[in-house]
Amino acid sequence: MRTFQGTPASEGLAVGAMRLLRHTPQGAGRAVQDPAQEERNYRAAVRDAVVQLERMEKKNTGADRDILMAQRAILEDQGLQDEVLGYIRAGAGAAASVERAAGIYAGRIRALEDDYMRERACDILDACYRVVDVLDDQPRQVLQLDSPAVIAADELYPTDILTLDRSMILGLVTAEGSPNAHASIIARTMGIPAVVMAGRDFLEECDGRPVAVDGFTGEVFVDPDEATKARFAHSIRLRRRQTLSGLALRSVPCKTRDGVRVSLYANCADSRDVRAAVEAGAEGVGLLSSEVLLLAGTGAGEAEQVAFFSECLAAAAGKPVTISVYDIGADKVAPGLPQNEEPNPALGQVGIRFCLAHPGLFRTHLCALLRAGTAGNLRIVLPMVNNRRELDAVRAAVADARADLRARRLPYAQDVPIGVMVDTPAAALMAEELAADASFFTVNPANLAQYAHGVDRSNAHVQQYFPHVSAPVHKLLRMVVDAARPGNIPVCVCCANADSLAQAETYVRMGVRALSMPTVNLLPMKETLMSMSLHSGQPAEGLRAPG
Repeated sequence: MRTFQGTPASEGLAVGAMRLLRHTPQGAGRAVQDPAQEERNYRAAVRDAVVQLERMEKKNTGADRDILMAQRAILEDQGLQDEVLGYIRAGAGAAASVERAAGIYAGRIRALEDDYMRERACDILDACYRVVDVLDDQPRQVLQLDSPAVIAADELYPTDILTLDRSMILGLVTAEGSPNAHASIIARTMGIPAVVMAGRDFLEECDGRPVAVDGFTGEVFVDPDEATKARFAHSIRLRRRQTLSGLALRSVPCKTRDGVRVSLYANCADSRDVRAAVEAGAEGVGLLSSEVLLLAGTGAGEAEQVAFFSECLAAAAGKPVTISVYDIGADKVAPGLPQNEEPNPALGQVGIRFCLAHPGLFRTHLCALLRAGTAGNLRIVLPMVNNRRELDAVRAAVADARADLRARRLPYAQDVPIGVMVDTPAAALMAEELAADASFFTVNPANLAQYAHGVDRSNAHVQQYFPHVSAPVHKLLRMVVDAARPGNIPVCVCCANADSLAQAETYVRMGVRALSMPTVNLLPMKETLMSMSLHSGQPAEGLRAPG
């Protein structure tokens, strides 16, 4: 037995035979024609690749479809096309030119500081190699599985997973990759155990061999011994029993042992996430970020946004869905949008500041949200609001959007609650004033900690200064709870990671009565809260949940 240590990308356990998916550039035997013909070949190949992606889009929904749309946008990007055509006109063949441009563009993306954008390099390679396959007259390789297997690859492209028979995938292991890559995100959505960054030595001896994959620890065992197989079998049976127990628990209201009701919501990215959350017992969506549409390059048009948001609201089946307006800034680069060079992006034109600085883009966004609001129970939250002046500016923008929709005679949601995302100490300190106009508060403890302690949470060099439990953040949160109580304004805290999950009891004891978290944490959170007692006396004073 050999053990390889990778990085967990999707929780779960898998045991089975390994099948290797190879991404092999053809290269050999290419005949280079004159530049004019190579250019015609390239343009024709792009059209063919776009048609392939459009066909796949029709077979997929939600985030999967968005990924395919983003890849189509990549192939139609004028900058990329100019790069390819430059190499062709210099005498290179079309296929080699696409490979070279793809490598350069992917390298540029991987050099960015933003984690989300850095992992989009894989989408560039995936899209461009589809064009290369057309030019080489080679069908896109699809691994044919006749029995369930664990899939291994140097790096998995999103379309690798989307073209496989999902019922045949036991687990995923890659030599490289990242937990933030689209393939990893898809794996988590599908509930497939996955490990990334297992190393190239792993690939050399894995094909056809029995393996055991631990998506919790990142360990991969090739040729597992009997003890390891028995341990995995026991753990898999135990998790199945826990799942059956969770199925019974998910429909039970969450109450502490002394009867305090706590509402549990889910953090989601698309309609598939929303459906999964509702099925897992979520009482709604506590936070759905809208900027994924821009970051993925799927377009900022009103029609595209209406379709996306309507899908998400419909998937919630009448439960409340809180959608954040664009939280775009200089540290989140969105293709095709104006960007300013800023020395300190986290303190620059981010959140609502970006929206108010781009009124045309913001009006389109608000119109799309209001139109989609007819499909479900919409609530809008505003990130990085620090004072009533900013909140008033947003309310004026919403009024303009409504007037625009009336002029166009388009139906829209009339009474949409608008809340404030408490991201900064300033927002917490001004909570009493903001409570006069905010319909609800959503608190982001991670952002509060970043600004309260002056630590960039994405900077690996200062992570030792980023607190997992923060007394200043607790004081700021208590200010928000106290400010919200006179008007009975709902307060929801986003528990985005295991650390905030562990602090749930602290939040509830402060008076918070609504928590939002990844879907996978809903049942563990419910079990934790239902086993605790706030005190033995009267029920704790608290705030109502959003509804």
